[in-house]
Amino acid sequence: YCVTDPDFKFPQVWRSNLGLDQQFGNGFAASLDVIYTKDINAVMVRNYGLKTPTARLEGVDNRPIYGGNDRVLVFGSPTNAYVVTNTNLGYSLNVSPQITKTWRNASLMLGYNYLDAQDAASIDAEISSDAYDRNPANVLNTNTAELAPSLYGNRHRVITAGSYRVKYGNMGTSISIFGEWAKGGRYSYTYAGDVNNDGSALNDLIFIPTDAQIDQMNFSGDAAAQRSALKAYIAQDDYLSENRGAYATKYGALSPWYSRLDMRILQDLYLPGSQTVQLSIDLLNFGNLINPDWGVRQFASQTGLLQPIGVTTTNGSPTYTFDTNQKATFFNDFSLASRWQLQLGLRYSF
Repeated sequence: YCVTDPDFKFPQVWRSNLGLDQQFGNGFAASLDVIYTKDINAVMVRNYGLKTPTARLEGVDNRPIYGGNDRVLVFGSPTNAYVVTNTNLGYSLNVSPQITKTWRNASLMLGYNYLDAQDAASIDAEISSDAYDRNPANVLNTNTAELAPSLYGNRHRVITAGSYRVKYGNMGTSISIFGEWAKGGRYSYTYAGDVNNDGSALNDLIFIPTDAQIDQMNFSGDAAAQRSALKAYIAQDDYLSENRGAYATKYGALSPWYSRLDMRILQDLYLPGSQTVQLSIDLLNFGNLINPDWGVRQFASQTGLLQPIGVTTTNGSPTYTFDTNQKATFFNDFSLASRWQLQLGLRYSF
């Protein structure tokens, strides 16, 4: 069942903006922008086929789980009822200082953005059941909204831009650059499997065990090899190794810093009668052209959900599976965002 709460309200936010600009003379200027947004009515999909969980998972991860009496039965079978509802949990804070310097034929800018964005449901699906399945759930009760980092936006972002133009005879040349360094790409560690029996095999945040607790966990297949590989995997991961003995936080982990540098060259030819022919050359992520290791982005997951551990449960007793080939959290992305690109343009103005 996929329905909408009769009292559902379309999203509403309160937003406050503050902007300051200051000229210092000699071509220097600075600005500061602060934006605060508070959710009044945000969207969250809940599963009304669930009651309050009354059972417990066995072992080192003893989270509440939904037992046989905690699921709504229709014609004798557990039924999921996905309901589009509201929550007032969520806010974002953007702080952006910037400084610029201009000369007669050139300009230079340096800016920074800090983002603290939190919500209860970073919905990235148009289907209500998918929005429920992909939203990492509150460990204590799936239907209880929990304020946590948002999937969207970069935590830190530094940008710089510069341009230089020179005119000579009946021609002119402009060179512009844009640089970006950012840390974002949030993701969650979730089990591959429905460990709490809430109807989703995607949304259960993992318990991060210590080495001693891994020795107590039940694994399928070659248990000794999987235990050893899981210990090594956790040890090489900064987030996991720093949060052992606790549950992973929803979108609490960040991908590594990434950078890119773009360049544009414009060549103008001025013709009689206010006519201009302009040739443009755009080099996107041109650092990757110079060195194939530059400008390459790294991700832990393209979906925001990293599922390193599989799990199945029988009467509340879990059996785990870990692929021993997993050695590193992050992988290089070789999409267009990580490649250099060249674009040529020709424009005639009259």
